[in-house]
Amino acid sequence: MESIEQIMRHDHERLDVLLETGAKAVHEGHWREAADLLQRFRHGLVDGHMVVEETLLFPAFETQPGNAEPALTAILRKGHQDLRVFIQEMAEAIAAHDDEEFAALLRTVRALLKQHDSKEESELYPHLAAIMPDQGRAANELLLSLQ
Repeated sequence: MESIEQIMRHDHERLDVLLETGAKAVHEGHWREAADLLQRFRHGLVDGHMVVEETLLFPAFETQPGNAEPALTAILRKGHQDLRVFIQEMAEAIAAHDDEEFAALLRTVRALLKQHDSKEESELYPHLAAIMPDQGRAANELLLSLQ
């Protein structure tokens, strides 16, 4: 059984591949493919990964006695809100066949994801691995059901 760290890190990697494949499609002018790939990325991130974090992982972290980092999940939730907006704007750029706008948004999303994922992987997931008795089985099952 994979740990919560492994499960969520693997999902980060899966989502990164979708984003980069979509970016390649935009670069090559394959707009329909790019739109499909961005929708798959959005679904995996917003309707899957973020749901698991916001409904299961963040509450588990926040309810720990003596939690010295309540601001961590607030920062991560704000990152989720920002990503939702940027992904919608990326979809609009694809619909308009605006590769320059898409490229600018992509740079922003890449930077945001790099920082966000790093914070989750270095601060949140290791802590959760120690406190979640099922070592992430419930998170993995929820993630799989939402894909």
